[in-house]
Parts: sequence; structure tokens; C-alpha cells
Amino acid sequence: MVERSLALQILGEILQSPEFKDSKRFQELLTYLVEETLSGKVPKEITIGMQFFSKDSSFDPKEDPTVRVYLNNLRKKLEHYYLTTDSVPVYKLHIPKGHYEVEFTKIDQKENFVRTKKQHRIIILSLSVLLFLLAGFIITDRAFPSLFRENPMEQNPIWHEFVTPGAKPTLVVLGDFYFLFERNTEGRMGNFVRDLRFNTPEDYRQYIRTNPTFAEKYVQSEFTFLRPSASWSLAEILPVLQHSPNGYSLKLASEFTVEDLKANNIIFIGSFKNLFAVQKFLHIFGIEYQLSPNEFHLKARGEDSTIVYRPAEMKGGKYEKDYSVLTKGVGPNGSNIMLMLGFADTGVLEAARASVDKSMLIKIQTELLKTKISEPFYFTLIVKSEGISQAIFNADITHFERKTFNLKNQDGNDSSGTR
Repeated sequence: MVERSLALQILGEILQSPEFKDSKRFQELLTYLVEETLSGKVPKEITIGMQFFSKDSSFDPKEDPTVRVYLNNLRKKLEHYYLTTDSVPVYKLHIPKGHYEVEFTKIDQKENFVRTKKQHRIIILSLSVLLFLLAGFIITDRAFPSLFRENPMEQNPIWHEFVTPGAKPTLVVLGDFYFLFERNTEGRMGNFVRDLRFNTPEDYRQYIRTNPTFAEKYVQSEFTFLRPSASWSLAEILPVLQHSPNGYSLKLASEFTVEDLKANNIIFIGSFKNLFAVQKFLHIFGIEYQLSPNEFHLKARGEDSTIVYRPAEMKGGKYEKDYSVLTKGVGPNGSNIMLMLGFADTGVLEAARASVDKSMLIKIQTELLKTKISEPFYFTLIVKSEGISQAIFNADITHFERKTFNLKNQDGNDSSGTR
């Protein structure tokens, strides 16, 4: 084992690397393991689970794989760090498989020489490819200037606030589903469980406050799941965002925080069942919902009028009748929020399609507004949709409402004024 000061220096260099500096949880985990090792302790899976991951005394590593999953990913990050770092390390920090104590091994300088040569070859090859692509871009740009300098959706009022140069970058939030992990006292692995009563960690916490024995059988899981409509819907809108000069990124709804809204415009794609923190903004659009039975309420044409929508048939993976909600408004800090919602895959997918469908926009303009659409264009569109998987058979507009927002009042409490 190297001296403590050198070990902490090696750790510090790793934590400041691109591989780790934006991964706070893995920074903390690696620091914890190094400190435990330097203190002469041999970290064990159950100890890590209880001390680092705050598991309770009932934590059983045979049933809950959290520690093993995290350590496996941590080893991968360390491996990638040593393959890509520009420095020439003298020692290598690694965590042997099947163990949790950290080891510092002196690196053979021949290994560093071979790795550096490989990196140089990769850099030269990458530069060659980049120059080739750049040359192709210049030639194409001169031959077809409008292809790259104009975003075909920039003049589309639905997308204007997201793709106009100078706007905030767009964060696409994908609704993922909340799972529990089943404890098992018979010595075999438990199962991941999707309980329709729980859609957020808060749902689970509230339930076990009055039903504490439930926590003896089920614990929260880090496993998550996306319905096919997430990828189908992304395929509809990514061509728009790829033209945007403002950039975009993707995030799961389970990882989304209200802080993300400060720096980004937000597009949510998913079900009412997996809104997570995004549900905090539903009041902006005058939308409320419940899941048993499935229905949502829309406050329209004044606070005294509420429209109730109940999907007729919910048969996941088969023929579905659903309502698609496409709505755009202004949230705290002036960020634009667009929701593409449904209860089933059909509803979610049709909401995404409606956002890029030129015929839908023409129908809104000519039949519903009967005038040219002006900007900013904030609205709520409800479409009754029917389909199987990616095949949408019918998509009929059942409600359209133009919305206005008091853009001067962006204090983070309630930025909306709809009518």
C-alpha cells in the first residue's frame, strides 16, 4: 500500500477527471472505499450497503444487489479513466473483482508507452475523420446553404421557442416507471416488482408510514423501465432538435429535478404514471389527473369549467383507445415546457406526432383558430387516439385551447395565467 498522502493525490486526480467530475455519487463511493482501505478496514458488501447506501439492519446482499451493481459500474469507470487519461500515471488504483478494498499497483512504464501510442493513433485517426467530414460539410454547405443554415421547424409556432437561435438548450425528459425490489427470506434472489400503487419514491414512503410491514417485504429499487413509446416518440422529435443551434440532452424522469428547469427548456415524453417531479408543473396547464380509474381533468375557459377525459380501453401492447395531450406553456424562470402525455403508448406517441405533423398545424390554424397563428404560441391540444403499437388508426382533435401567460411574473411560484 502506498503512503496516505500519495494515495489521496492519486484519488484527487481521478475525481477531477472528466470520467468522474460530473458523477457525484461515484466520487463519493470511491472516496469512501479509499478512506476505509487507508484506515486498515476491509470493506464488506453488507457494511458498504448500510454505511454508504444507508440501508437498514434488514439489508441482505443476497436479495438486494445495489452494492454489486454500483461497484461493477465503478470498476468500468476506473478502467475507462486509465484508457483515456492524458496523464502518465505511476500507480493504478483498482478494485479487484470479488473484493471491495482498494489497491494501488505500480504501472509498468512499457504499459504506459503502449497506451500512449494507441492514444496517438486514435487522435490522428479521429482528426483525419473530422477533417474529412468538415470538408464534406463545407462543400455541401456551399452547394445547399439553406439545408444547414435554416431549421425547417424554426417557423413552426409549436417549436419556435425551442429551436430559435439564442434560446435555452432543450432537456428531453423521458418518463420511466418506478419499481420495487422484493425481499426474500428463503435464500433465493427476489424479483423486481411493478406495483401500480407506487409511481414515485414519495408514494412508497407515504404508504409504509401507515403500513410499515410492507417495507419488510418490498424495498425501493434503482431498476427502471421505459415503455416503447419513449423511443418511438424520440424518433419523431429528434430530427427537429438535431437542427436546433441551442443543443439538447436526455434525462429520465426519475432523475429530473426542478433545478434542471433553470438552465433548460423542458420537453416531457411519457405517461401520467411516470411524471415524477414534472407533475409539479401540471397546474400551469390547468391539468389534474388520477390513476384509479385512469382520467385527467382539464380546467378550460375559466376556472369554473372542467372537462373530464377517461380513456375507454386500456390494453397495454394491444388495441388501445387513449387521449393524447400536447401542451406548451411557460414555467418558473421563463423556461418553456412542452408535455407529450397519454396513459398508454398510443396516447404518448400520437402527442409526439401531433407536435411535428404539418397537417395538424394547418387544421388548428384554419379550423380552430381561423386566423394566422402568432407567437408566442402557447396552447393545449387533446387528441382522441386509437392504435396498436406504432400504428395509429384514428387521431381526432377533441379539444384545443390557446393559452396566455404573464411573462413578466416569473417568480417561480405560478407563472401562468390561462384563459
